[in-house]
Amino acid sequence: MKGLNRRLGLGAVIAISMSAMLGSGIFVLPGIVVGQTGPGLWVTYLLSALCVLPAALSKSELATAMPSSGGTYVYLDRTFGPLVGTVAGLGLFLSLLLKSAFALVGFGAYFYVLAQVPLLPLSLGLLGLIVFLNILGVGKVSSALVAVVMISTVSMLALSTASLFTLDVANITPLFPEGLTGVFASSATVFVAFAGVTKVAAIAEEIRMPEKNLPRGILISLLLVTLIYVIVSFVLTANIPYTELQGSLKPIHMLAEKVGGHYLGIILSVIAVLTMVSMANAGILAASRFPFAMSRDNLLPAQFGQISSKYMTPVWSILLSGIIVFVIIIKLDVAKIAKLASSFMIMIYMAENIAVVILRETRTQWYKPAYRSWLYPWMQIFGIVSGFLLLTTMGGVVVTSLFSIAVPGVVLYMFYSRKRTDRKGVIGIKGVRRDLVEAPLIESRDELRLEAIDFSRDSPVVVAMFGKERSPEMLVELGVAFCKGEVIEVAHLTEVPEQTSLNDFWREPAVVKSLRRRMQALGKYRSVGIKFDPVVSHDIYKTVFEISQRLHCRWLITEWGGHTRFAFTIHNPMGWLKNHLSCHHAVFNDKGVRYIRKIMVVIQFSDNDTLAVDTADHLAKVYGADLCLVAVNNSGEDESVFKDDLESLKSKCTICDSKPSFLILTGKSKMDPIIEATADYDLVVIGGLAKEDRLERLFGSEHDKLMAQSACSVVSVL
Repeated sequence: MKGLNRRLGLGAVIAISMSAMLGSGIFVLPGIVVGQTGPGLWVTYLLSALCVLPAALSKSELATAMPSSGGTYVYLDRTFGPLVGTVAGLGLFLSLLLKSAFALVGFGAYFYVLAQVPLLPLSLGLLGLIVFLNILGVGKVSSALVAVVMISTVSMLALSTASLFTLDVANITPLFPEGLTGVFASSATVFVAFAGVTKVAAIAEEIRMPEKNLPRGILISLLLVTLIYVIVSFVLTANIPYTELQGSLKPIHMLAEKVGGHYLGIILSVIAVLTMVSMANAGILAASRFPFAMSRDNLLPAQFGQISSKYMTPVWSILLSGIIVFVIIIKLDVAKIAKLASSFMIMIYMAENIAVVILRETRTQWYKPAYRSWLYPWMQIFGIVSGFLLLTTMGGVVVTSLFSIAVPGVVLYMFYSRKRTDRKGVIGIKGVRRDLVEAPLIESRDELRLEAIDFSRDSPVVVAMFGKERSPEMLVELGVAFCKGEVIEVAHLTEVPEQTSLNDFWREPAVVKSLRRRMQALGKYRSVGIKFDPVVSHDIYKTVFEISQRLHCRWLITEWGGHTRFAFTIHNPMGWLKNHLSCHHAVFNDKGVRYIRKIMVVIQFSDNDTLAVDTADHLAKVYGADLCLVAVNNSGEDESVFKDDLESLKSKCTICDSKPSFLILTGKSKMDPIIEATADYDLVVIGGLAKEDRLERLFGSEHDKLMAQSACSVVSVL
């Protein structure tokens, strides 16, 4: 199947993003929230925009990493797994429908200016027409939305300019008659006005140079819409006392009538009607695709994923959307609709910020965004904290939102979706994996795409490569030193998202072909059998575990990936699984040393010292190197303690075939003296940490410090 044409430039991205925001957020919302804020209404829009900014940056990053994914539902499903995906999908579905219902109610209020028709029947009648058009497939006329929004934007700016000549300074004092509490509460309510800022990310596959045009388009459109909201809300309260605006569902009509009389009010009402009808249509069109997509992922019944052979549209999904909007309009007042929609979007935006942090910090191999968010992770932390603070100002509506989304989503997953999907998400794959040590080995090779590996023979050493190795040859050289002349297995692992078929990766990339050639050359040069096999997997943890178990290896060797701030996985992409492997695990950090003549063993007086000394002794024989056992005395005690430490060191050498020297360093910290001493050595061997406390996982341990700051290469063994 051919991909979509990348035909949309920066201008189109800005127009589409703005079209998803302008509408009821400025035509209706000011009258609902002005009672809480007073003349400082414009501040609430500005604060809300600042809280939206982190989500806009995060969504840009997520979209460039998954340009054909289909939107926020898939981002969250891939990150958190199908349970959160189900809840998030329902939340996004309902939030779009709430926004459509909000637009339909606002449409009715402005249409009443043109014709004296009761609001409720008019809104429901238009809803029926929109559902009917979407079923017929005429929903595609929503592309005219861009033209409507351009007219709306120009009209609002012209009205604001004219309003500058009629404003009354007395109307804008005091700025916050209800206090700052009302301002923050209103900022949470008007959040729905920015709900569409990132909707354009769903069509990232059709954007030219998405790594540049997508984030630029989202940020520019957010800036322009924020300016429009701020300017219009300022002139609105400066021209009309906020007490008169309070409760009005057609505040822009009131402003237009005051500035230009009856006919200008009619013109702006027509523009408002067109804008909100287009938004309601686009909202139902977009919302109906969520049950459709979730059905294809087996999270909803297959009926919602069916496309009518006659109309070529997901009829059942569209009907479900229409029924829910009908119930919302009948049962909820306009203010509650706005608050529910805003609370939904705040929670979704918080989840997007969290998703970026998780995908980065777990070092998920397939997550390769072309655009990376500014000021990471502080921007995401600000978005999460500010979103939480906004939710606290909304009171009971947040509980209602959580109950109406989370409970149905969890029930749906537990009794339907869970039985039909085995996806785990990044959290499930990178987190605690008891299934790998409790479940029996998988016999089907196709499940992990391990058919390239010959499991009929054993390999004493498995070298696992994850695609970011700085020196793959040196990593394999270390494996050769460990293998004692036997054949070693070099597995190059490529991780792909769970929704991606493994069969799509039948062709070897050029990088893998190059590695294969170099490994073959290295094997001939060292006169050692090196078996190189590329492996594609949805789950690197399971794959590495399977390979090590089936080959009955003694050593698994990986390159040290460095400690990432606040990382969920430390040292290597397998995280905590290193403690459950049935073989030893060596983590190598190459510092460019090519000739090993002097080896240092760091003695920590722990259970892993024996393995470290034995490993270093073997490497010393292989390389013909000198061996030195080193310990640090940082207790500040007298010379007698030094002697005791020296005797302890000598006791370690009883397992050595070589004749090691001994060195005791002094210093206040555990690792600083050793790091200083590494300048005199070519390789450091140290016993790995069996367990790390929470602070070490978040901020790094002394072990991480040595791995990162050593002047020579380091190998950690466990």
